[in-house]
Amino acid sequence: MAEGDSDMDDTAMSDDDPNDSDYDQEKLTLKAKKIKRGTNGKWKLYYDTRCFKKEWIDLFPWVEEDPDDPKFAICRACNKKIKAHKGILDTHQKTKKHLRNLSGSDDIEDDDEPKKTERSTDPKSYGTTQPTVEQILSDDQFSFFTESPIDAAHQAITNLIDKLVEKYHENRVENLKEQNETLKHLNQARSHLVQSENQRKFERRIIHEAHKREAEAIQLKFMQQEHELKINCMERERDAKLKAVEQQLMFARQEYERKVKLLDQQLQSMK
Repeated sequence: MAEGDSDMDDTAMSDDDPNDSDYDQEKLTLKAKKIKRGTNGKWKLYYDTRCFKKEWIDLFPWVEEDPDDPKFAICRACNKKIKAHKGILDTHQKTKKHLRNLSGSDDIEDDDEPKKTERSTDPKSYGTTQPTVEQILSDDQFSFFTESPIDAAHQAITNLIDKLVEKYHENRVENLKEQNETLKHLNQARSHLVQSENQRKFERRIIHEAHKREAEAIQLKFMQQEHELKINCMERERDAKLKAVEQQLMFARQEYERKVKLLDQQLQSMK
């Protein structure tokens, strides 16, 4: 299918005059076909999948989609089949023939279409002024897109977006710096807070240990007093027992002395 379209374009190119009004359009189509069939093939997928876009109707009101092939568009003014490419459509709408068909008047002169008497049948007569296919294909500055007001506005918007993105990144760097400084201050404040909390915990632990020591000292003193009280009670009981034993011994001695005295009296009375 692609080779058949290319052969048709090559045949049309051989029949057209280089000074024809649609010659630039044919050059664009020819170069697109040639690049598509190139050895590197880097544009092949791009041109194979290039289809008509509905938004082009707003840009080019005179165009409509080819119902048979979505890769082509139809100019309703010229009743001509055009490759579905924005640059080719933009080039076509600037041709004198298209402008005449739109206005419906022959007053517009086609500067690109000289009279037949001025044409030369010798290809060499215009070969020096008109570039050949090889020159077109070797021209690195050739562009498929011609800048329209919409493209210029799109480029301006793109540049504005790039500047905004750059400004955003600059602001982002500044924001990151401020964020870093804020995080540093927060980390310092957090470190001070942790130190203060640790200090308060240490002080509370010291106070708690002091209270604990005081309580232990009080408890020890109470136990000591209780122990002393028990010792005193035991000593009093011992003293009381010793006193009772002494009294018993004294009573026993007195009773012994009384009995001895009574026995002496009985012995004396017996004498």
